[in-house]
Amino acid sequence: MNVQEHGRCSDLRELPLHVRFLPNESTGSYVTRLAERNGLSVGYLLEIVGEGKSRVVAPHLTELYLNRPAAERLARLAGRPLPVLQRALASLGEEYLLTGSGEHPVWKWPWAVTDGYLVRACALCAARRGVTEPAWLMVPDTWSVCGEHARWTDNSRDTAWPWTDLRPWPQVLDAHRRLACLGRRMGKVGRALMADAFSMMADRQVRSLYGRAPRWFAEAADRLGERRAAPFLAYPEAVRVARVLARSERHRLAGALTWEEYRRWHAQAVAELGPAFSPVLTVWMARHQPQTSVAARKAGVRPPLAAPHKVVGALASVAQLSCLPGELGAGTFDRPYL
Repeated sequence: MNVQEHGRCSDLRELPLHVRFLPNESTGSYVTRLAERNGLSVGYLLEIVGEGKSRVVAPHLTELYLNRPAAERLARLAGRPLPVLQRALASLGEEYLLTGSGEHPVWKWPWAVTDGYLVRACALCAARRGVTEPAWLMVPDTWSVCGEHARWTDNSRDTAWPWTDLRPWPQVLDAHRRLACLGRRMGKVGRALMADAFSMMADRQVRSLYGRAPRWFAEAADRLGERRAAPFLAYPEAVRVARVLARSERHRLAGALTWEEYRRWHAQAVAELGPAFSPVLTVWMARHQPQTSVAARKAGVRPPLAAPHKVVGALASVAQLSCLPGELGAGTFDRPYL
């Protein structure tokens, strides 16, 4: 019995050839690679997975979503337990599984994604896993940094400049390492602080602090376009701001921050970041008010989520997460994709 005959049987079995996972790969990208590896069309593989009401489109345009029965069928075809697939493919997380179809396996490939952005995977990381064709990640923001290969990729479909070499700009790589450290130390709280930091960078008074853009950014903007390069410019400074915010947020979430200490922190932050940050930091403090009663926490435990960032979704962008107004990192090229 051949692979296609197996697919139509009730006792669904795994495909003979597997494909390796790429961290944060989109479901559509993974399914496309799985089908091609086994000599199947994507459309046929999806017929095996379940019933779809959407037309199959290229994985670089939008994301594929499944309900739980369809996700379980995909897991059986892939030869992996469903929890393993869910850890590897963000759009298979519980919050993104389709609902309302009961036990019938269903998939959708809509033109608009639910959350996050499709960003090109680092080609060197992909090649190390045997992937030679372009692959796509599903990540919260419009960019992704590969610290190992010093590459910045984003959700542009520009074939002339699909990635940016970060080696000439070590400040971006250093910021990426510092942000990773903040994430390990503070978990989802660190993600929320980065969102607020990016919003602060979009504040009019803060932007006026920097005057003319540095030459390295002008070079990037000439090649990529100013809107596409904007997060690239803001990234190092936003990470620095997030680390300053973390100094007070850790104490606030532990219930160990008084208003007097908060005002001292504000003065120190302004001295460190510059006077232009004073108004937006004041607004931020009003939204991150000291906790009045917090249960005692053991040393080394990551801070809990608390108002105003009570929920941090796996694919929520900085624009969605921030408690401050700001549009940096989201632009006209984001959706629909170019």
